[in-house]
Amino acid sequence: MAVKPAAPPEGVGAVDRALSILLAYRAGEAALSLAELARRTGLYKSTLLRLMASLERAGMLLREGSAAEWRLGPALVGLGLRAAASESLLEAVLLPVLRRLAEETGESASFYVRDGENRLCRFRIEGRHAVRDHLPPGSLLPLDRGAAGHVLRGAGLTVTIGERDPELAAVAAPVHSASGALLGALCLSGTATRFMQKREALSATLAAAVAALRGL
Repeated sequence: MAVKPAAPPEGVGAVDRALSILLAYRAGEAALSLAELARRTGLYKSTLLRLMASLERAGMLLREGSAAEWRLGPALVGLGLRAAASESLLEAVLLPVLRRLAEETGESASFYVRDGENRLCRFRIEGRHAVRDHLPPGSLLPLDRGAAGHVLRGAGLTVTIGERDPELAAVAAPVHSASGALLGALCLSGTATRFMQKREALSATLAAAVAALRGL
């Protein structure tokens, strides 16, 4: 079966085909022949060879001597290590901020990222109030409801009361990288009753935290 990575309609065909080669490898496979790669990707061998030459120059594929087999190259390992380091850095920076927000406000502090048409809770520190929304990291929530969802769809600082659940409320704001890319949404959440009483104070506290993270 051909391995075709998902891509939007405006994607670049040559890039999609090159990615299909890399994604054809399964865990634990040392090397694949040209014939096997053609079978898995559905690409002609002549097309494969042109694409694989580019991947080889980039260090993403390596040819196995005279056996006419190919294995994944060291450049992919480097990319994986950089991605892991970036994730660790994000966690190291965000968790102290989330803890401070939870301590200062008493509300639950979370960081969400977009996951398709959902939002994923990456990090969370629960608030100290007995009545609160309990949500473990890794939870998926709708992107079209809740303050963090609106932020991940392009809004600025947003407050929602009773939108996802009539008893709950939240305030969220975008966190951007130094290049201006949207990294995710920083969010405070709690009961609708408490948020109606201290909406402005919570918004100001969250905005200050986001300002301190600017250019992460």
